[in-house]
Amino acid sequence: MNRNYLSMAGVVAAAATLLTLLVATTPPPVTEELFLVIPRGWIRFLGGFGVVVAALSSCAYLYGRARRPARAGQYALTAGTHLFIWLVIGLVFYPVVYLLSVSFNRNNSVANIPPKGGNLLVRSGVLPDPAEVSLVQYAKVLSDTHLDPYQWGLIVLATLALSTLLGLRAMRKRVDNPYRLERYQQLSAWGIFLCLVALVLSIQPGHFYALNRAGEQIPASSERMIVLYIRNTLLVSGTTGLLAVLLSTTAGYAFARMRFEGRYQTLLTFVFVQMFPSFMALVAIFYLMSYLDLLNTFVGLILAYSGAAIAFSSWIFKGYLESVSPSLEEAAMVDGATRWGAFWRIILPISVPMLLFIFLLQFIGTYSEFILANTILIGQEHWTVGIGLRQFSSGRFDTQWGALAASAVLGSLPILLIFYSFQEALTGQYTAGGVKG
Repeated sequence: MNRNYLSMAGVVAAAATLLTLLVATTPPPVTEELFLVIPRGWIRFLGGFGVVVAALSSCAYLYGRARRPARAGQYALTAGTHLFIWLVIGLVFYPVVYLLSVSFNRNNSVANIPPKGGNLLVRSGVLPDPAEVSLVQYAKVLSDTHLDPYQWGLIVLATLALSTLLGLRAMRKRVDNPYRLERYQQLSAWGIFLCLVALVLSIQPGHFYALNRAGEQIPASSERMIVLYIRNTLLVSGTTGLLAVLLSTTAGYAFARMRFEGRYQTLLTFVFVQMFPSFMALVAIFYLMSYLDLLNTFVGLILAYSGAAIAFSSWIFKGYLESVSPSLEEAAMVDGATRWGAFWRIILPISVPMLLFIFLLQFIGTYSEFILANTILIGQEHWTVGIGLRQFSSGRFDTQWGALAASAVLGSLPILLIFYSFQEALTGQYTAGGVKG
């Protein structure tokens, strides 16, 4: 047997011994303000991680010496780097895991009494306690939501379309010609999109109410209307994204392909506008919306968002078009197409990934925006997700962490769904083979 393999076994045994000693010599945890704390636990964690990195890198080096001696050092560096990257990824996703654990906790606080026994990570609060998992927070924030039967039907159809999309993507790895499934994937994605659009347009403030002892309907409290806030945000962000695409495509095409008086000065103005943060215009926007009687309206908020999106989106689309060969349009115009026909039939189809990028950029940017929305929207029935989530921490009592986490999870689902549905279109290469030399 190659001695490098024997050395690898020795490295693994030494690393296991060191890790065992670190765990065995760990001092007993102490309770500080309802949290279980291990004295100097972070030093032991870093030491254990260093041991694992050193052991993995050494094993990779020895493996490289046995198989490809010239690349043994690269193997060791790659192994250590990958382990560090996975640690960073885990730390980045840990807040998401903790948010989910708080949303599924039956208590409405993050400072719960830790269990006396069981796993040390659970006792210290690093990982959620399985005994406390419950849907009570979701039931609380959704308790005053009353949808009509046809709206539940739209939800079922969207769920079926999503399941079909997931199934088709899983089948792509098993079929000989996966491109035959692309059309069905596109139909499933559009089915999800159309069902969500119909659902967003159909939900109204009247669907959110509670019943008193006499059986009368009373308006729901602000902490029980997260679905309405999601609907409002989807309506505002979706419309803003569509307007951004409509305005940026025509403006970006003109700047990229046409030469006209004032072109350079307009581009400089766009750059100059981007130098100032958006909140500097709050007073002017508030006065303008008040003068136009657009306060507390979706129209006013959409116009304010769209105005800020024109310059940046136009610059992005202009830069993209400058990377596309003009030969495509020239060939179309030689065949008799007009400038508008070449733009509509040639440029827009090959620009689908960029158009989706612009849409999602504006969609996400306005979805989580708070300052401008809080300035323009006053009535509770018009609040967006950001304003609605603030209500969980602005009451007379302590912050409702469980309900806040559950509402935040529900509010993030539309973005995850839209990203997953259109991720292939975002990375599609529509220009490949478009022009032959």
